[in-house]
Amino acid sequence: MNTIKLKTELIESIDPDANTESLPSHSSEDSESYSISEHLTQTGKQINIDDYPGQLNFNFSLDFTEISKQHWMYSITLNKAYINMNRILPIQFYWQFDKADSLGIKNLRIRALLVFATPEFRQLSIKRCPIHIVLDRTSNPTQVEHIIWCEQSDAIYEQDPNSQRYSVVVPVHNSDPSSGSKSYDILYKFMCKSFCSTSFNRRPIYVIFTLETTKGQVLGRKKLGLKVCSVPKRDMLKEEAIEKKRLNGIQSLKKHSFEISQVTPMKKIKIENDNVVNDDNRTYHIPELTIPNKKLYFSTLELLHSHFLGSAVRDDNVINLHPLISTVGDLITQENSNDNAHSENQHS
Repeated sequence: MNTIKLKTELIESIDPDANTESLPSHSSEDSESYSISEHLTQTGKQINIDDYPGQLNFNFSLDFTEISKQHWMYSITLNKAYINMNRILPIQFYWQFDKADSLGIKNLRIRALLVFATPEFRQLSIKRCPIHIVLDRTSNPTQVEHIIWCEQSDAIYEQDPNSQRYSVVVPVHNSDPSSGSKSYDILYKFMCKSFCSTSFNRRPIYVIFTLETTKGQVLGRKKLGLKVCSVPKRDMLKEEAIEKKRLNGIQSLKKHSFEISQVTPMKKIKIENDNVVNDDNRTYHIPELTIPNKKLYFSTLELLHSHFLGSAVRDDNVINLHPLISTVGDLITQENSNDNAHSENQHS
């Protein structure tokens, strides 16, 4: 990556007359440091993946007029694309072009960045696997390590020097509302498969799309689930079935819990002096409990003693719980005495 070119692009200023909450004002003295730090937050180790339409209502859709059942599929249920490697995925981006123009927001860009969906792996950079890098000898050296490729000729392939994250930035052209355009279309390709062990490693993936100014300020953010596979339709139907089963399980559990709550008698409550009092002061008897060995028996006694003592101190209820504490403590003392006596007999 040409770092000089990147820095120059990062410190370009937008129209000084722009007035929007998404674009906080900054003094000229800190404009360069702000632009660079804002840019790095989009590709840094800590990534925000929450959808954010912003003031311009940024969004995207997939161009289903170009869909090929052999090459890619899209699950509305999962918001996830399933696509063959090195096949084009056409995405249409939307925002309020006229509002951006009225706010004086110029020179917009759309960034695409891959992140792991699960939080424990999200800080990791996702790089193309060595096998596909070696096999792809004709690629442009600036993009050969990137998994996301773009068909737009002036796309910029970046790597964050700190987080090592790879992203592709596409300058937006002809978004003037007077041109009659309603979307901005970008064609993407993905150059590794989901089972590649040194890239995706079978982990769930998001593509994070951000609408940005040349200073790196985010005007909108949307995420898309992704799986690069050999049979998109099969994998989509399989994962949709799993998700449906999961949701049905959750609904069944909620229904079961509701039914139990309807038949389980509630504890009687009465009001005295504006205080809620539970009048169920009955005592309970634990059925005889058989413990299979001495070690487990002793551990059970110690656990009960610690629990009763901790509960008494925490709830300031030492008096009421004192008999339980004393009883269990006596059993522990008795068991220790038996052990000592048994040990002395063996020595004698």
